[in-house]
Amino acid sequence: MSAPGQFPYDASIHPTGYTTKPWTIRQLAGLGDPQDTNARFRYLLDQGETGLSLAFDLPTQMGLDPDAGLADGEVGRSGVSIATVDDLAAVFDGIPLDGVSVSMTINATAPVLLAMWIVVAEESGVDPAALRGTLQNEMLKEHLARNAYIFDLDHSFRFSLDVIEHCIQHLPKVNPISISGGHAREAGADRPLEIALGIADAEQYLTGMLERGYTADEVAPHFSFIYGAHLELLAEAAKFRAARRLYARRMAERFHAQNPRSQRMRIQVNTFGSALAATEPLNNIARTTVQAIAAVLGGVQSLHVCGFDEALQTPGRLSARVGLRVQQILLKETDLAHHVDPLGGSAVIESLVDEIEHEAAAWLEKIAERGGLMACLRTGWLEAEIENMAYAYDGLKVGIIDAERSEAELRLAHDQHSSGVIPGRRRPFTRQHCHDQLDVLRDTAGTGANILPALIDAARARASLGQMCTAITEGIGQEHRLAAHVS
Repeated sequence: MSAPGQFPYDASIHPTGYTTKPWTIRQLAGLGDPQDTNARFRYLLDQGETGLSLAFDLPTQMGLDPDAGLADGEVGRSGVSIATVDDLAAVFDGIPLDGVSVSMTINATAPVLLAMWIVVAEESGVDPAALRGTLQNEMLKEHLARNAYIFDLDHSFRFSLDVIEHCIQHLPKVNPISISGGHAREAGADRPLEIALGIADAEQYLTGMLERGYTADEVAPHFSFIYGAHLELLAEAAKFRAARRLYARRMAERFHAQNPRSQRMRIQVNTFGSALAATEPLNNIARTTVQAIAAVLGGVQSLHVCGFDEALQTPGRLSARVGLRVQQILLKETDLAHHVDPLGGSAVIESLVDEIEHEAAAWLEKIAERGGLMACLRTGWLEAEIENMAYAYDGLKVGIIDAERSEAELRLAHDQHSSGVIPGRRRPFTRQHCHDQLDVLRDTAGTGANILPALIDAARARASLGQMCTAITEGIGQEHRLAAHVS
């Protein structure tokens, strides 16, 4: 087991752990319309949140404008609805974009939202190079586990690389991708496969950037990772140590990365929603606290704690505050952050780390034997493995102590939103005519050039998200996965 801050970084990526650099408290938010989300962000910042995390509704994730027929019933339901750059500007109204880190949970339309974010910064007087934060932009896990994709595998991968390339060149403080193993875990994968898939995804993106002429040390420092935490506290804490160790070794040995920042796995953790129960939702506070402790003992860099009502709905105002308070209590009222490596030297932890790392490495070998990650995604082998695990797994014993739903608690969970926004309804907006910019975007998509410059121009001209996604699909000669939906 290494010393904190020393290769292979299993103990910690920083030599002083949390004693000098606490984890970022980043509660996910995104409700109904932009104004309501802005109110929630302001509230969380006032309550002590240290980083913003923005969730988008399904139509925004899938390239649909909120007035599209296929968006009906989903607008604003699972996050904020964004149609144009003015919507995103409203989300950040009064919030200094050069003074707060922003994480965007967006994948298929990550290039579009990045373009809008850049324009919002420009028009608010902020140099885009000063933007700080993270884009999820992780299309490999979408094709593997979540299936919220618009374009085929090859084009999805290409556009993710476009985002990475643009951020490396122009946005030095933005992590252009948050590589995920956690979504596969939620779909049924076990702990070692969760780690392996995160690392396999990272290596595939890195290989793609190497083919574009970049070096490992130019690209890998910009990677961040997203995993989840379940209720097996010690095993989950050990998982993060195993992931860091295995990643560091592979980066040094397989990709010859020399920069220590290329070898360090920076981890954002979301407490897993599958560990929450819809019955007696207040008990979920205990569950998310256990998950958060596992993440903190595992030495992660950023943490989101689910709301106690999240098995039922988008978190309300009260549950969002409670999730925030859980993190603040762990940081300020316990001694978890007083020790650099509180689990160092534990025989139990060392044994778990060795076991998890060995099994994860075995999965990576199996993926390599089958031609690599892209080949495995095309054949469906990995999806089948995850499905088999999901069916074979007995599941967490979530909710076994909860007798029945408490009507008072369910009313409490339901009645805490900060406004009267009713999610689901189609939202009208004014669509601008941006034919010239959309023509350029269509042509750029067809040539194979990086699409970000054309997207930024289209966003500046107030092209809608749906218009831009349609132009891209036309440019690459595909039909939109959800069919044509905007003019």
